[in-house]
Amino acid sequence: MVPIFFRYMVTNRRIARKGMVAMRPALLVDIETVFDAALWQRGRPEAALPRDERSLPKPLYHQVVAVAVCHLGPDGSVAQFKFWTGERETEVLGRFWEGFERLYAAAPALRLVTFNGRRFDLPVLVQRALYRAIRPSWWWQSPYRMRYREDHLDLMDFLSDYGATVAMSQHELAVLLGVPGKLGVDGQAVQGLWESGQHELVAAYCACDVATLTASFARLGVLTGWCHPEEALRIETGLTEALRQQADHQPLLQAWLEQAKAQAASPEAGEGA
Repeated sequence: MVPIFFRYMVTNRRIARKGMVAMRPALLVDIETVFDAALWQRGRPEAALPRDERSLPKPLYHQVVAVAVCHLGPDGSVAQFKFWTGERETEVLGRFWEGFERLYAAAPALRLVTFNGRRFDLPVLVQRALYRAIRPSWWWQSPYRMRYREDHLDLMDFLSDYGATVAMSQHELAVLLGVPGKLGVDGQAVQGLWESGQHELVAAYCACDVATLTASFARLGVLTGWCHPEEALRIETGLTEALRQQADHQPLLQAWLEQAKAQAASPEAGEGA
């Protein structure tokens, strides 16, 4: 079912296309982490252990346990939708950096898209790579480190006018745009899920966050000029198909799809257009 949002935008093509440029290929990224108590005790031996993940002061104390990515082609097609987990952080990080470097080498115009990725995801990925002796040497000369360019498009940073106003959460953005947000699991639950051995659930939760990020990017893209309505619709259609192919053994992905279907049929999905 085509969301009401896109039915409106495709019908009003003259309005939707105003100020648009050619879409760039994109890599959308999200990670999940747990607290690295051993490194904390080595780096800050005088400090008491933090009470919860929110009070962690720096990215380096987050061990990466899951990564999810969605790779979009320049026409909005979903080239890849992948997520993975593992107890060996070196392997989890290595897979991400090797894949990212390969995509960037093939398409230097590749846009990196995150939510709070400048403050959290990318600093964690970079600092933990240093800790694990992984050397993404190309990263230091890449355009993704420049804050006020859209090579790295951090939606939270972008929508807060780069810190000029209070930032919204990813779930709040999902509510605004009519796409599924958090579905009974949030980041505060990851530590407990991981410690109880529910690693695949952590990875599926990460995948749902990237699905939300991808759908949000598609809808914002029509309104900001990052993509055309047809490309945005192709993104959501491809995302739905990618999730369907992996949802049989992942109830959380199935729940995301069911929520998306319900919201696509809702009259409220077109109110913001």
